[in-house]
This record gives sequence, structure tokens and C-alpha cells, in this order.
Amino acid sequence: MIPAEPDYTAYNAADEPWRIARLIRTDGRVRELLRMLTTETPVGVGSEGERIWAAHVIRLHDERGRLEAHCSAALGASGWLPVIALALARAWDGEDEQELVFLIEGETIPWPLDSILLEP
Repeated sequence: MIPAEPDYTAYNAADEPWRIARLIRTDGRVRELLRMLTTETPVGVGSEGERIWAAHVIRLHDERGRLEAHCSAALGASGWLPVIALALARAWDGEDEQELVFLIEGETIPWPLDSILLEP
């Protein structure tokens, strides 16, 4: 497993520490899904999807139930973004809040999941 992880932040984390625990759990679910969906890396440490996740997802932020994935500009311009988006959406699906947006470095407007998956 690739050890790098995004920063975990949440609105009102001091009073609701369970939000951070939920982000850590979601990160683990995403990694499991990516291991199932993508091939092993050439060096044999995790999957290609995990490598992309670890390198380009900078922060997961729980904003009162809306999951915000802060990503690198390189991921935003990559064909990997829909793969990462689908894995994160599935991992977050088990939680009681469903909204998911991506904040790409250099962009001023969050990208909702639908806009990523519906792009030609």
C-alpha cells in the first residue's frame, strides 16, 4: 500500500472529531476500490490508481457533509480524474451525506461529480 495520504480537515472538527475519522475511512475505501480497478504498479507497491490518488489528491475536507476533494492541476487535466472521481463517489456513497465536489488547483469554481463524469 502506498503510504502517502491527503490532509484530512473538517468544518468544526474540534467538536465533531468523527468527521475526520470518516475521511480516513473514506480514504481507505478509495484505496481498496482502486486496488480492485487498476493494475499493480511496475514496482509492485500498490496499484496504479493508488499511486495517482496518493500523488494528486492533496486534501479531503468535510464541509458539513459535503466532501471536497482538493486535487492537483495535473489530475484535473488527466484522464485519471473520472476514475478517481468514481472511486471516491463509491467510497463516500455509504455515508449519510452524498454531495461530492472536486477543487482543482488553479480553478476558482468547484467541479461537481456530474460535470466530471459527463465530460466527453
